Amino acid sequence: MRILFLYIFLGFVATLYILGFDHLSFTNHYWLTSSTDMTSDLISWKYYKNDIWRFPIGSNPNYGIDIASGIVFSGSVPFLSVIFKLLGNLLPNNFHFFSLWIFICFFLQSYIAFLIIYHHTNNLSFSIIGSLFFLSSPIFIHRIPMHLSLSAHWLILLGFYIETKNESTMKLFCWIGLILLSALTHFYFTMILLGIFILFVLNEHLINLNIKKLVIQIFLPFIFLFMTMYIFGFFEVPYTDSLGYGYGLYKLNLASIINPISVSPNNIVNWSLFLPEIPSHLEEKIEGFNYLGIGGIFLLIIGIFFIFLNFAEFKKKKYRPYFFIIILFPLVALTNRISFANDLLFEFELPKYIYGIMSIIRASGRFFWPAYYLLFLGSILILYNKFTKKNSLYILILLFFLQVIDISPGLQNYFNSNAFKIEKKEIDYLFWNKLSQENQILRTTYLNNETHLLTSLKEILLLQNFTSTDIAKHARYNRKKASTSRTNLYKSFDESTFKKNTIFVIDNNNHLRNLKYLFENKNFGFFFRDNVWIFVPNKKNKMTDFDKKALSKYDPITLQKKDNIILKFNDDQSVHGFGWSHSFLSPYAGIWTEGNISTLLFKFDKKINEDYLIKIKLSSLITKKNKPINFSVSLNDLFTEKFSLKDINELDENSIKLKINKKLISDGIHYIKFQIDNPVSPLKLFRSPDARKLGLLVESIEILTY
Repeated sequence: MRILFLYIFLGFVATLYILGFDHLSFTNHYWLTSSTDMTSDLISWKYYKNDIWRFPIGSNPNYGIDIASGIVFSGSVPFLSVIFKLLGNLLPNNFHFFSLWIFICFFLQSYIAFLIIYHHTNNLSFSIIGSLFFLSSPIFIHRIPMHLSLSAHWLILLGFYIETKNESTMKLFCWIGLILLSALTHFYFTMILLGIFILFVLNEHLINLNIKKLVIQIFLPFIFLFMTMYIFGFFEVPYTDSLGYGYGLYKLNLASIINPISVSPNNIVNWSLFLPEIPSHLEEKIEGFNYLGIGGIFLLIIGIFFIFLNFAEFKKKKYRPYFFIIILFPLVALTNRISFANDLLFEFELPKYIYGIMSIIRASGRFFWPAYYLLFLGSILILYNKFTKKNSLYILILLFFLQVIDISPGLQNYFNSNAFKIEKKEIDYLFWNKLSQENQILRTTYLNNETHLLTSLKEILLLQNFTSTDIAKHARYNRKKASTSRTNLYKSFDESTFKKNTIFVIDNNNHLRNLKYLFENKNFGFFFRDNVWIFVPNKKNKMTDFDKKALSKYDPITLQKKDNIILKFNDDQSVHGFGWSHSFLSPYAGIWTEGNISTLLFKFDKKINEDYLIKIKLSSLITKKNKPINFSVSLNDLFTEKFSLKDINELDENSIKLKINKKLISDGIHYIKFQIDNPVSPLKLFRSPDARKLGLLVESIEILTY
C-alpha cells in the first residue's frame, strides 16, 4: 500500500511540475487551447457533456453537425467523457477532466513499470529507480501538450504486465479488457495492442498446433471489440473514410532514437545536454520522435552486449514475441521510405490499395513505442540479472542520474506550463452573447475538418451558448456527408434559402466578396468582430458604421485585359467564390468544381468599350467511361453557354472561350457561374477514397481581345 501511495505522490508531483498549481483546476481551460488538437478535444467534450444521451453512446452530433463523428473520434478520452457525462448535473458548466487525466497517466506510467520490474526482480529499490526512467520518458512527456489521449503509454506497459500472468484464461480476459479500454482511449493504442497480443498468442499456440485455442483466443477479443465499437459509435463513419494518404510521412527515422529534437505545435525542444541535433524532416521530429536519452542509450548498449554474449539463452520460446515486437513494430514505423537523418536511403512503392490501407496509421512513427519501452524494460532486467544486486542498483542509479542530466533541457521546457502557449483572447462578449441568444447554430461557409476557424473562434465556441456548430475537427469524419453539406450550402446561397436560427462565419475573403455581391440589396447583415466576418440573415439594419466601412473594402478583384489568373485554392485574393475544392496534385494545379454550382467573380476597373473573350483553361476532368461531363457557363445570369465533354482532347488548347458582348456587362462586374449536371466522386469511380463530387479542374482564366 505504501508503494501505491508513493506512486500516487510521484504522479501528483509530476503533474504539478508540468501544469503548475493554476492549471490543476478542473475549470481553467486556457492551457488546453494551446494547440488545435487540444482545443478541439476540449470543445468536443463540451458539446458531448451538454447533449442528451443518444445511441450509439458516443454520438456527438452537435459538434460538427454534418461531419459529426462522435466522441470516439476526438482526443477527449472517450471512457472518461462517458463517466463524467453521467455526473454532468453535478459538475460546473466549464468542468473538464484533462488535468486529472494527466495525473492518471503519470501515475500509471510509473506504477505499472514498477510492477513489471518488481515482478521479475523482487527488488524494491531497483524497481523504483527503474520505474523513474518511464516517469521521465521523453516520448511520453512530448506527447502531453500535443494529444492528451495519446499520453496513455501505460496501456502498452500494461500489456507487457499482463504477459507476466500464468493463468491463460485470466490472461485472456485481462487482454480483452485492456483492448476495450484502449479503444475507448485512442484507437492507435488498440492497433498496437492487438499486434502485441496476436504475437503472444501465436507464440503460445501455433508451435504446439493447438488450433482450437488459437482461434478462440484471437477471435474472442475481436468479437468484444466490434461490439464495443458498435455501441460507442465507431461505425458511424464509413471505413473508407479511414483510408487516405500519408503513410511514409509521419514516420520513424533510423536516427530517431539518438536524435534529441522534438517538435510540437508550440515548441521545438532539444532534449539533450550532450548530443547534437541530427537534421531530419519536420514530420519525423513530430511523430517519429523517439529519443532514448544518454542513460537509455547506455542501458541499451549493456542489454545488446549481454544478448550477443549469451544469444543461446535468449532463443528460448518465451523470448520470441519480444524479439518480434522489436523487429516488426519498427518496420511498420519506418514505412516504405527508409531514412537516416536527411538522407532517403531507399524507397519501394506500395500498391495503391495497400498504401491506402496503411495510411490508416498515417502517424506510423507511433508504432515504435512498444519497441521503445521494451528496449528499456529488457535492458533494465538484463542489467539486474548480469550483475550483483548491489552493483546493478549502483549502475542503474548512475545511468538514471546521467539520463536526468541529459534530458534536463527538455524537462525544463515543460516546467510549469512552458510547453503550453497560454493566451486569453479578448472578445466582444456582448455581441456574441446576443447572437447566441437569438441563434442556436454557428456554421462556416466552407465545411472542412481542418478549418482554421477553430483556433480563431475557440473562446466563442467554449463560452457561448450555441447549441451546435460545424466548426470542428475530428480524427475521422464522413467525407461524403461533408461534400454534400458544402454543395447544399452553395445551393442555399444561390437561392437565398437558409435554415432558421443559423449564422455563418465567413471562411475567407473570396467568400465574403461573393456574399456581398449576392446579398448587397437584400436584408442580410455583415459584421466584423474579433477578426472574423459573420453573416447574419435578416440583420442588415443592425450593421454599424464600422461594419459598413470595413465591408466597403471588399469589392471584387479587379482584372485588366490580357490578365492571366492562375487559380489556387488557398489564395483568398483571387476570383473564385463558392463551389470550389482543392487539388491533391499541387497547390498550383488548379481547383476543382465541387457539386453543381461553382462561381467566379471579378470586375474591370475601366469602362468596357469593346467585345472580348474570356478563356477558361481546363487541365483535366473526371468522367465515367464513355459518359460526358455536361455543364453550362453563365455570365451575370444574362446568357448561358452549354458544353458536353467526354475527353479533354475535345477542347482547343484545353480551354473553353466565352464571347462577351460589352452590352452585357454592368459596372464592370463579371459573375460567372458553372453549373455541372453530373459531378462524380473518385470514390464512386474506384479511383481513391475521395468522396467529393467533382466535375472540372479549372486551372486559369485569361482575358483576350476579341
